[in-house]
Amino acid sequence: MVQRILRVNRDSVFKLRPVPSAELGDRETHEVEAGETYELHSYAYADINGDFNGHIKFALKGRSVRGFNTWFIHSSNAQVEFDGVVVYPHEDQESVPILRVVRDTIFKLRPLQSSVLAPSELVSVSRGKSFLLHSYAYADKQGDFSNHIKIAIRDEDNFLQGRSTWFVYDQHAYVEYDGEVVYPKPEANDFVLRVTRNTFFKRQPKPSSQLSPSQLHSVSQGTTWILQSYAYADAQGDFNSHIKFALKYEKDFINDLSTWYVYDGHARVEYNGKVVYPFPRPTPPAPPPTQYSGIRFKLPGNYGFVYTDQPIIPGGNFYWGEATKNATRIPSTVTITENIIELARQLQRARNQLGRPFQINSWYRPPDVNAAVGGASRSQHLFGKAADIQVAGLSGRQIANAVFGWWNGGIGIYSHMPSVIHLDTGPRRYWGF
Repeated sequence: MVQRILRVNRDSVFKLRPVPSAELGDRETHEVEAGETYELHSYAYADINGDFNGHIKFALKGRSVRGFNTWFIHSSNAQVEFDGVVVYPHEDQESVPILRVVRDTIFKLRPLQSSVLAPSELVSVSRGKSFLLHSYAYADKQGDFSNHIKIAIRDEDNFLQGRSTWFVYDQHAYVEYDGEVVYPKPEANDFVLRVTRNTFFKRQPKPSSQLSPSQLHSVSQGTTWILQSYAYADAQGDFNSHIKFALKYEKDFINDLSTWYVYDGHARVEYNGKVVYPFPRPTPPAPPPTQYSGIRFKLPGNYGFVYTDQPIIPGGNFYWGEATKNATRIPSTVTITENIIELARQLQRARNQLGRPFQINSWYRPPDVNAAVGGASRSQHLFGKAADIQVAGLSGRQIANAVFGWWNGGIGIYSHMPSVIHLDTGPRRYWGF
C-alpha cells in the first residue's frame, strides 16, 4: 500500500477555498507549521476548469481538521510524497518565472487604461521591483489582454492589497525564466546585434579615446542584443565606420538610453541567423576552414576547445553557447558533455520536424545555479540532459503534441509558462497534459 504524505515546508495555513488568506474568515483557515506531515487519501493540483490558483487540493486520510477532511494549501508551502518520493511539485516545475518591472508603473485589476479604473483597482509599483510568479498569461479564449500581462504572484507575503492576480502593461515589465526572457517573446524576425570582440558601445561615433567614461559602455565578445532598428548611414553620410542601433527592450537599455553606436569591426547585425551588416563579402574560391568568433572554452576529457557560436553537432542549429549559457556554465564531466551532445541530436530532430527556430531558455545547470533558480533537486538539467525551449508562434502544448509520438524522454508543459516546453533525454514520462 502506497503511503501518501503531505509535508508542510514552511509555516502556512490550510484553507477551505483556494484564494488569498485575506479573503477568508477565521473559520475557513487552519494554521500549520513547517515540518508537519499529514497522511492523504488523495490530492490534486487542477481539475477540468484549470488549476487551483497555485494551491494543492487534498483530502486527509482517517482524520479531519475542524470537522473537514478536504482542504487547500499553497503549493509553494508544501509537497506531496508517495513512499518518500516527491511527486508534486513535478520535476522541474519548482523553477519559477519572475516578473521584472523595468519602469515605474501601475498594476491593475483589469487590462484597461488606468484613467477608466477606480483607484481601488490600481496599485503603484516601482521600477526594479521583481515578483516570483505562480503563473502568467498574455491571452485567454477571448483574445489577448490589450498588451497587458496577467500575473499571479506566488508568495502571499508579496501580494498587493491582499491580491495575487494583477495585470501590467507589457512594455513596463517582462517575464524571465532562468535568466532568459520568455515574455514578451523575441520574434523570429528581430534584428540581432552580435558582439564579435570585447568593445565599447558609444554615445557618439568617435574613437573611444575622444569620449568621456559616461559616453562609453563596455560589452563582451559573444553577447547578443535584440534591436528595434539599426543604420550605418544617414543623409549626412556614414557614421565613421560605426553601426547606429536602437535596443528593442527597455530591460536592455543602458543608462536609460536605447540608442548607441558600435564600431562595425567589433559587431555585426543578423536577421534570421544571417549577417546583414557589415555586408557579406563574396565567397572566395577556396575558403579557409570555418572560423568561429564566439568565446573559446575547453570541454572536459578529450573534446578539446569549442566556441560559443560553434554547433554542438556538425551542421546543427544548436550551439555550445546555448547549452552553457554563453560559456558561464561549462560542463564539469565528460558524461555531462556527452549528455549535451545527445540532447542536441534529439532537439535537432524536433526542430527539423517543426521547421522553426528554437529559443533555448535553459539547458545545463550546475548545482549552485540550479539551486539559485529553484530547480528540482533531481533535475535533468543538472546532467545536461534537459532543455526548456520556446518556438515562436507555437505554445508548449502544440510542441509537445508534435513530438509526443517519438520523444523517448521527458516532456513537460506548464500552466504557469504556456509558451515554454521542457524536453529531456531522461526516463520516459510527461506532465502538464
